Amino acid sequence: CSQLFYLVYANDSSVDYITLTGGKSVEDAISEMFINSSNTTNSTIKSVVDSWYSSNMTGYTDKLEDTIWCNDRSIYKLNGWDPNGGDTTRTISFWTFRRVNTYAPSMSCNKNDAFTMNNVTTGNGKLTYPVGLLTVDEVMLAGGVTDTANSTFYLYTNRYYWTGSPGGGTNQNGIIYIVETDGKIIYANIAWGVLGGVRPAVSLKPGTVFTLGDGTANSPYTNSEWNR
Repeated sequence: CSQLFYLVYANDSSVDYITLTGGKSVEDAISEMFINSSNTTNSTIKSVVDSWYSSNMTGYTDKLEDTIWCNDRSIYKLNGWDPNGGDTTRTISFWTFRRVNTYAPSMSCNKNDAFTMNNVTTGNGKLTYPVGLLTVDEVMLAGGVTDTANSTFYLYTNRYYWTGSPGGGTNQNGIIYIVETDGKIIYANIAWGVLGGVRPAVSLKPGTVFTLGDGTANSPYTNSEWNR
């Protein structure tokens, strides 16, 4: 066969499959998509964040750390992607899914999913600017939970916003964690993009101090030497 259609998920109304060509196996597809991805195509949300940074933040780049922004795609359960016979009624899930369900946040990240700008020692060096999205693990560490509203922790905004943490999904619809308007963490389909806001984050270099502001939107922390 010149191509093989491999079923990875099915429900009462649709089926989801990948197309294997050139002699590639399911294992090859899994490696290319999740484990050893080349990370060459920008996501829609990364393009938006980069545009925001380019318009508002380039004057601060020398104050920012080239830290890791994790997009963890390490696999927890293959389910229908399992070439040895997985459950096609369940989608592939990543370890983020497991950590959220057991409330066990982690700050570790595999190198291929550790997005950095110039740092290729601990990161992948794929970013254009030193900016990214918070992980759902960071939201949990700040006080966010999945089953209870929380309007008192500092990451609460009274608006939906996307994290940078995928939980799994089908071939057509990725599942990403977002923070709801009530501060609760939920598992959201990327097709719901109209609901989600974007909250870019940066990391100050060690030793950076602020001399002005109170941290609010109208009076952000700044330094008298910075170009505001």
